[in-house]
Amino acid sequence: MIRIENIKKRFQKNQVLDGISFDINKGDVIAIIGPSGTGKSTLLRCINNLEKADEGSVSFDDFKIDFTNYKAKDVQQLRKRTSMVFQSFNLFQRKTALENVMEGLTVVQKLPKAEAEKIALEQLKKVKMDDRLNYYPRHLSGGQQQRVAIARGIAMKPELLLFDEPTSALDPELVGEVLDTIKLIAAEGDTMIIVSHEMQFVQQVATKVIFMESGKIVEMGSADQIFTAPKNPRTKEFLLKNRIRISEEYNI
Repeated sequence: MIRIENIKKRFQKNQVLDGISFDINKGDVIAIIGPSGTGKSTLLRCINNLEKADEGSVSFDDFKIDFTNYKAKDVQQLRKRTSMVFQSFNLFQRKTALENVMEGLTVVQKLPKAEAEKIALEQLKKVKMDDRLNYYPRHLSGGQQQRVAIARGIAMKPELLLFDEPTSALDPELVGEVLDTIKLIAAEGDTMIIVSHEMQFVQQVATKVIFMESGKIVEMGSADQIFTAPKNPRTKEFLLKNRIRISEEYNI
């Protein structure tokens, strides 16, 4: 069990997160949806302490970090248990695809180079990038770069994998290959939180959906419940507008 409890974050006078709490079971795929600017990405960054929360805690079975009182070793433990896939890939531009995936294994986990390379090769093969091992990011498409970033994330074998709008920086024709990769990982039982505006994808992959607005959880439930019978009027309004946008874009 992973527990996110009472996460709060303020930027000056703006309360971006206002007491976010939820539990995650092993193998859960939690999708966080909602309007832009409502704190979804900030929440992910607070969960792994890339952004310092003002209050709250994250608990794993045998570990807890309280964001009002922690030490550097607590952050190190948190980072070993979580891994983030960013919107803009965040690959090392002077390292090949293989070297990018190996980096965390050798630097953070202190694995021998040969062992790190073996793991990196396995994960790049899983995301169908084993034919681009020695390519630098500038020679890869956006979708290929994001698949390398996903391989880097899962290579660390985190207890919780965080996806921050992983397709938002991609051209439309590249979105599908990244979403298919995430579906594959989800099917293998990895535990993850995904912030996404891709509603059809969320409906297919999520075990639980959280609708956020104005820094709060408005509604939370199974994907089936949220998409077919949302209880909150604001959730209904958001999904209706999103479906209209999708219908217009794809002529459905």
